[in-house]
Amino acid sequence: MLAGVAACSDHVTVTQLEPQSYRMLGEGGDPLVILIGVTWTKDGYCPGQFRVEGTETTTEVRVGYVTSREHSRGACAGVGTVNSTAWADLRLTSPLGDRAVIRDSDGARLEESVGAP
Repeated sequence: MLAGVAACSDHVTVTQLEPQSYRMLGEGGDPLVILIGVTWTKDGYCPGQFRVEGTETTTEVRVGYVTSREHSRGACAGVGTVNSTAWADLRLTSPLGDRAVIRDSDGARLEESVGAP
């Protein structure tokens, strides 16, 4: 193995986070995207660092764990956190409307967050 190759290796830290809240993008935002909030106590995060999946019915959107992938190499234009919260985009197949947003792990209904993410 070449020493230069070992020096360039990237370590990825994967963390599973429980969804805590959700918010809409607001006026002019994509109605098929909701933001899923998680507790994030670090100073910031990279755009695209978080992934979340959900399942939809006519009455609810069930949200799974939010997965964080942090790379040891590479820089990013960090996004700041507000109130120790980071946000992940969840793309829906139809607008949320009056459907409930449910945390899949325990069936808890997520509250809508107000204010800027």
